[in-house]
Amino acid sequence: MAGIEHYKSASGFHVTRVHYTADPAKNPATPEGAKWLKNELIGIQGGIHSAQWRQEYEIDWDAAGGELVFPQCEMFRSRIICAPFTVPETWALYGSFDYGHRNPSSFHVYAIDHDGDIWSVWEYYKAGMGYRSIAKSIRACPHFEGLSCLPIADPSIWAKTQQTSSDQNEMKSVAQLFFELPEEERIVFSPGKSGGDITVAEKINGELWNEEELKKGRAPRLKIFATCPMQIWELGKLRYRDWGSSMQEQKNLQESIVDKDNHAFDDLKMFMTMFFMTPKEPEKEAMAALRVSDPTSYNEWKAVGRMHGEEQKENALGEFEDEDSEGGEGDYD
Repeated sequence: MAGIEHYKSASGFHVTRVHYTADPAKNPATPEGAKWLKNELIGIQGGIHSAQWRQEYEIDWDAAGGELVFPQCEMFRSRIICAPFTVPETWALYGSFDYGHRNPSSFHVYAIDHDGDIWSVWEYYKAGMGYRSIAKSIRACPHFEGLSCLPIADPSIWAKTQQTSSDQNEMKSVAQLFFELPEEERIVFSPGKSGGDITVAEKINGELWNEEELKKGRAPRLKIFATCPMQIWELGKLRYRDWGSSMQEQKNLQESIVDKDNHAFDDLKMFMTMFFMTPKEPEKEAMAALRVSDPTSYNEWKAVGRMHGEEQKENALGEFEDEDSEGGEGDYD
């Protein structure tokens, strides 16, 4: 029955959970329920995605202050999360790593398909593990040898913060510790880019999980394998930082995301910043045309020639010559 859930708790108790949608007069899928929902939302700041609504109406015990960054995780959960399948060999694979010790270390493998869509296909997410154990687990990933380039990592792991047992005065970085492991365990990371939380969130909300497009039936452009449960959990509860209720009436909304339970988001953010959002280099021909401004000059004449595919070479002085030229000025008739 709609709105009623039954499950058995870890301690063996049978639990029945009743949601407001169990009442046809409150189910937004009915005209009467839609009217009820509209009236109930009056005066609730942030609406249906607010912590207040989620705590009181959605039986969401994890709900906290602040608007959800990705409400689509719940609204379109069945379409965003997919069953694992064999990743085609022709898809590009990338690894991204956010290191932690007391906090979880998060490593995900991302695939980009032929349509330019993203798939999160493999997850490592654990806290309190040593770097050697982490390296063994990551190297055991079935996609590790197929990565298109070195896995990227938070640039903070290149800071020399780790004391060595042999010399208390010598400090090493976490990245160096991973590199100095035996060859069969070694992982060589490449520095990723930090920051960009809001930019990546806007990219996901605006293009990959555009709510209006999803409502029209378009498939999400970022999908997550069901075998990546911690990334699903993190993205579903990630929220914007908000002022207290008394300050919200005096200040604008804050443009930042709560820095908690965001390790899987951090490695997704690094992947997108490095491999999915990098602007393309301008075409060389277009740049060549922009280098000159005098349409009557010899350089402009040669630039136009280059744009039309004329064979040229560069002499020792950095000037361009025709291939049939012997170093002189050439015949311009």
